Amino acid sequence: MVLEKSFNLRLAEPPEHLLKPEQVFAGKPPFGELTRQDTTLEGYLVAEAPLFGEIHFPFRSRIHPQGNIARLEALPLEEPPAFWAELEGRGEVVEGGIDYQLTLRIHATLPQGEKWGGRALGRLAEAAFERNVERVLKRLAKS
Repeated sequence: MVLEKSFNLRLAEPPEHLLKPEQVFAGKPPFGELTRQDTTLEGYLVAEAPLFGEIHFPFRSRIHPQGNIARLEALPLEEPPAFWAELEGRGEVVEGGIDYQLTLRIHATLPQGEKWGGRALGRLAEAAFERNVERVLKRLAKS
């Protein structure tokens, strides 16, 4: 299963934070630990999912600075786990802060049921999971 959500955020951050997403998003749901080494951003997203509990979605992205704009490129994980994410987009310094246009792709390998009951349970878990991701992204947009 792949869930993709695009969203816009405008945060009251100083212009120098454009290239420091590990500071901008630290401690804000759904982000867990974030680290940056040179232009590589690594971390994970945290989500609560029915039947699974708290899940961590690791991701890697590369920052491409271009003046007052920075592009974020999703990088592949060497050995992706069952749950992982891709984060890409762009940030731009604007009056009063930084404007982000981000796309998040959540990858989840859910067990497939062989009978109709197992498949129905899988679809219910997928729908609940998608609602939870949507709720977490709305909280991020409000912060």
